[in-house]
Amino acid sequence: MKVFVVGSGKLASAILSAKSTFQNCELIPWESAFAQASEKAFILHCGSGRQIAECIMFCQRTGSAFIELSTGLDTEHLTPDFPLVICPNTSMLMLKTMSMLEQFGKHFQDYKISVTESHQSAKQTEPGTAFNIASSLGFPVEKIISVRDQETQSAEIGIPDGFLDKHAYHKIVIRDGNDALTIETKVLGHTSYAAGVRQIVDLILNKKLENRRYNVLELVQ
Repeated sequence: MKVFVVGSGKLASAILSAKSTFQNCELIPWESAFAQASEKAFILHCGSGRQIAECIMFCQRTGSAFIELSTGLDTEHLTPDFPLVICPNTSMLMLKTMSMLEQFGKHFQDYKISVTESHQSAKQTEPGTAFNIASSLGFPVEKIISVRDQETQSAEIGIPDGFLDKHAYHKIVIRDGNDALTIETKVLGHTSYAAGVRQIVDLILNKKLENRRYNVLELVQ
């Protein structure tokens, strides 16, 4: 199966660099000319959204699956006539943690909660993983603390200098008086993301998806 990788950023580069590990498919950088192709494939979108329209046209015509790795785009609200998988994260460790929170987060909604996230200073899109965590806990997304200052990331959060430009950090604190539960996650670099994408692609290859929008947590569960 061909997998067209849409995007030119660090995540797209990391996925294409790991293409030898994708044993059941062929990774190909997307070109606009592919929108006219008739062969069924996967669209793996990790771009800014500039090429979404042509990718959607391709999926509508061929019945191809669209895997969305970018956050804050219109695809998150689309009612498609092809399989669409929304991935707020692709680290399997993170996805399993998010799945746990989705199932059991309602039990903590009456407690005092704080959610902090940190990403590289260049990140301009919304923090999809933090939004997902907040939703599971019934926590207002506008109260999420976002950190983009490298000095704070290094001195207070403990992000190694070599990963200040490619990391994802989340900290959840749930308090009940003097009692506190802390969940802290730290993803350094894009290696785990690329490995997670491979596993997600394998899941989809082995499952017949309906023509609708999925959250990747459905597949993980």
